[in-house]
Amino acid sequence: MSLRHASYPFRTSLYGFAPWAATAATFTSHIPMKNIPLVVACSAIALSACSKSPVDIVKSSYIDGARTTTVANGLGKRPLCNSIHWDSFKDEKGRVVVQYKCSIADGNDFLKERRDDYLERTTKDAEIALRRAVRERDGIVQRIEEDYPDSRRDIERLQRGIERFRAMPKQGLTEKAQIDGRLFQIQEIERVLGERRRDAQRELESSEQGIVSAQKRNDPETIKKEAFAQHPVYKEASEIFQWIVNGEGRAVLTYGEIQAVDAAGREHTLMKYNQPAPMLNLAARAQENKILDYMRGIGLASFTGTLGR
Repeated sequence: MSLRHASYPFRTSLYGFAPWAATAATFTSHIPMKNIPLVVACSAIALSACSKSPVDIVKSSYIDGARTTTVANGLGKRPLCNSIHWDSFKDEKGRVVVQYKCSIADGNDFLKERRDDYLERTTKDAEIALRRAVRERDGIVQRIEEDYPDSRRDIERLQRGIERFRAMPKQGLTEKAQIDGRLFQIQEIERVLGERRRDAQRELESSEQGIVSAQKRNDPETIKKEAFAQHPVYKEASEIFQWIVNGEGRAVLTYGEIQAVDAAGREHTLMKYNQPAPMLNLAARAQENKILDYMRGIGLASFTGTLGR
């Protein structure tokens, strides 16, 4: 495994955590490099540290500036961790790296609840959309079948008026004007009626397309794929911190992240710590025992300035 460096800006992620944590943590993904076995000679570390292994040097270092809490005490019994593992190795530059790994207690498929909720809500919404599309189509069909009875009644009324004037034994200019006026009104109503019929046909075609789209959207397999894309299955979620132990036997914290393995066995970084030191302090004090609560707390702490800027 090579030493990782946090140098990327904060990005939002599918977990809904705070996008304002610009300097505390970053959501991203990566493929880790293989560990390089560590062979540490006593001469590589100052004589004052010769009696300690690199892991012991890190464990005995302090988390806080007041030097009240050692790394071993702060990270030893965390509610979040099902187990912890310490390791040391050399990176590609030959530096001695010590890694702490917390295997998170609920780190297997911790997005299941969100995925199930997405499935339920999206399925319900798709079913409602399909029923709405069918109702709209049926309403248009009914309008077409009824053929706008109000317009046809107006035409019939005007035709009866024309027949009354034509039935008069004597028709003057007034009667002819009444007939012509009614004929014009009939023509105008028929023109508008024709437009309404054409509009209804276009609406019917559009509604049929809407039903097809709603049916596709209501497909259980499509919704399921979306749910897994939005909220993937992750396992073996863990939090890691890495220190470099220099030649003087001093441990320097350099990296931190939360990682997990996807269904295909690929490792992903879910949250990368741009400032690992304040994150280490937060990790030692955090009481959350669930990964999503913990990650949400990180975002809140960064937003309120607890982690610094």
